[in-house]
Amino acid sequence: MKTPTGRGATIALAAAGMLLLSSCSSPAAETPGAVAPSAGGGTTATCDAVEVGGFTRCENFYEDFWPEIDRQMDALYEQALAIDGGRLVVWDWYELAPEVIAQFNSRYPELTIETRGLTYNLPSAIISADATGARNTDIISGSLVSAAAMTDEGYWAEVDWTEYGVPEEFLSIGAPEMLPDSINGSLMQVNVDKIEAPGALEGLLAPEFNGKVSIASYNPIVFAGYGMANGEEAMVDLIGELKSSGALQVLEDQNSPLSSGDVPIALNQTLFNPNPSLAAVPFEDGAVFAQFSGVNADAENIPGGMLWTLWNAYDPDWLELRMTDEQFSTTQVPYPGLPTSLFEKATGLMKTNADALLLGLENGASIETQATRDEWIAMTTAADAALNG
Repeated sequence: MKTPTGRGATIALAAAGMLLLSSCSSPAAETPGAVAPSAGGGTTATCDAVEVGGFTRCENFYEDFWPEIDRQMDALYEQALAIDGGRLVVWDWYELAPEVIAQFNSRYPELTIETRGLTYNLPSAIISADATGARNTDIISGSLVSAAAMTDEGYWAEVDWTEYGVPEEFLSIGAPEMLPDSINGSLMQVNVDKIEAPGALEGLLAPEFNGKVSIASYNPIVFAGYGMANGEEAMVDLIGELKSSGALQVLEDQNSPLSSGDVPIALNQTLFNPNPSLAAVPFEDGAVFAQFSGVNADAENIPGGMLWTLWNAYDPDWLELRMTDEQFSTTQVPYPGLPTSLFEKATGLMKTNADALLLGLENGASIETQATRDEWIAMTTAADAALNG
């Protein structure tokens, strides 16, 4: 499975448009809650907390929190089988690969997953299905920025994930109903056989980078962390200087010239190319953002949606495969609140990406939060105008 599964990496640019769309749409008639947790739900465990950038890691997650989550998932599975013939609908940026579905069904047989990949059209498809009464996705997902329309229109069903065993420390970045499941962020993808990347975006103004740097038109969020740290004017000026100096090219296909070395630095996010000459490198004033999943307020199979969300985010067997099995190497880097031991297992592209994002957090990368979401949207919009205007 080589298809990347990022759910926020490239859709931040469309956030402003999504908000305009959502303001003209009919919100979900009501926001349902989750199904009741199995008897004795919740946990009295205390997080063995370590700060990782702006995130809290619970080193004892699998010893003290996972058993209760696992118990609740078994109960959710039984309920999910009894709804809509055990049908679970999952729409995302990309459709789920058959290998991913097979892993889920190896633990939860008899649930039938239907999946669609909708890229930029994901929010509009969810809103349209709600408005027309069509069968909607049971899952919604994205970053705080990319899922802004879904949040503002009330499409995240109200779930208290702590009742299902999730540490409350995981729920401080986004709204409480948004379960953090992974991270992504701004990185320099570098052909190290051809060039050495600077440690900061300003370093790309040096003459040796003339014509050597690319960015896709849809990816202005790469500059948003710089803007959050230094102000919009400084960010816009930097983008203008990079373009006028000849350093920065806007390319929709960054991968081919990166791999060949013709344009050996790509401003992007996580790396999906297994070329051993390529590295992913964090940079000063970069950003690392959480990605979230949850249950659609218009879901038909609410327990199934909850089950998928918890399994995909935290199931240890599934995450170990993601960290070690090459066929899952382009899935998202797990949430940094999970134990160090999980990330130490990473190999191949997953190790490349996880190491880069965690190093970025260690070095002070900016993170999106619910409180700063609208500032990130505004900064990304300004970066888009400077890059593509």
